[in-house]
Amino acid sequence: MYNYCDSTNEKSEKMTYSEQLLDAIQNHDFSDNRILLKKALDNDDPEILASLAENLTDLGFTDLSKEVYRFLIGQFPKEDLFKVYLAEILLNDGDEDDGLQLLYDVKPDSDAYLESLLDLADYYQSNGLIETAHQKLLEAHKLAPDEDAINFGLAELDYLSGDYSEALDLYRELAKNNKTFGEVVLSQRIAACLAKLGEYEEAANEIKSHENDILSIDALYEAGLIMLSANDNKAAIKYLDQVIETQPDYVNAYPLLAQAYAAEDNNEEVLRTAQTGLSYNELDEVLYSLGAKAAANLNQLDEAERLLKKGLEVAPDNSDLRLQLSNLYLHQHQDEANIGLFKDLDDEELEPQAHWNLAVSYQRLEDYDKAKSEFLLAYPAFQNNASFLRQMISLFYELREIPTTKELIKKYLQVQPDDLDMQDMLDELNNENE
Repeated sequence: MYNYCDSTNEKSEKMTYSEQLLDAIQNHDFSDNRILLKKALDNDDPEILASLAENLTDLGFTDLSKEVYRFLIGQFPKEDLFKVYLAEILLNDGDEDDGLQLLYDVKPDSDAYLESLLDLADYYQSNGLIETAHQKLLEAHKLAPDEDAINFGLAELDYLSGDYSEALDLYRELAKNNKTFGEVVLSQRIAACLAKLGEYEEAANEIKSHENDILSIDALYEAGLIMLSANDNKAAIKYLDQVIETQPDYVNAYPLLAQAYAAEDNNEEVLRTAQTGLSYNELDEVLYSLGAKAAANLNQLDEAERLLKKGLEVAPDNSDLRLQLSNLYLHQHQDEANIGLFKDLDDEELEPQAHWNLAVSYQRLEDYDKAKSEFLLAYPAFQNNASFLRQMISLFYELREIPTTKELIKKYLQVQPDDLDMQDMLDELNNENE
């Protein structure tokens, strides 16, 4: 009869205690962990124990792996690599003081010094101390100038710090022999650096020449953003459409897509994109603005008004939306509604365009004193604007304030010297005074 217990005992006798411990853990038998660990430390060779510590760390049993590394450090105090491995675990477990102390105890003449520098750089970067991390990587770079991992780390830190020119040089050097590094596609980092440096066309060309490397949805979005910045609207639309088709609730893509369609004068798609994007994010002020402009261009004035009113409910301090709605009210001769938009705002809170719009509405409603006041408030900003000056002249002429009217006409003729009708008007006023 087959004796399972005898077979198991024979198997155990052939296995090291380290192997028995790992085997028990993988079989979810944790009852003898401490016993097997002690036997492993008392009996197994150092090479076996080093492998045990690494495996325990990989399995997530860091409390056990720390004991092994501490034992090995006690046995081999000059083997600094064990200190580095223990420090990595301590830092991951939040025991920062002890972990950092171990790393700083590794001397420059140690074989493990490079590893300690890389761990220190990783720690400082993770904690937002970019400059300190950069210093550690530069020191590591001096020891191993051809190590791609170090050069990539430096490139990433330069990128995070906004040193895009330095990062670009490093990424380009790495890209000579690598398409990716970890999960980072180097061509995309190169394109991003170029875009940050304002080299949009070169960035766009980088994307086009590595189009097959654009695999993630975030990469598609970045490609769309760069293409839009390079004024390649059709390419931007292509990439951003792919983003939305893949993930319809990727809300950041909608305003960019709407801008691209607007640049192509495709009002139907601008409006559709804005309406769809707002169904996912009703707080997007850009979409209210772009959607309303497109609706107005399509003569869908009710929809334009609806979008602007909704936008102002969401963002009552958005002066751009308020001015858009004011312009719409002026176009529709809804002068009282236009005036009502600004009734709760002080003069110093209003833009010059708002004063101009109010002046027009007050003039239409024959409230001439207020119209005059609003024109005067807007005048400094628009004194070289022919359309503004014509409207202001019409008011002051209607009020028969002839000296002011004549001065305004003279100002207007400086801007539009070929307007014979206005010159005739000035001559007529001059003749009246003779």
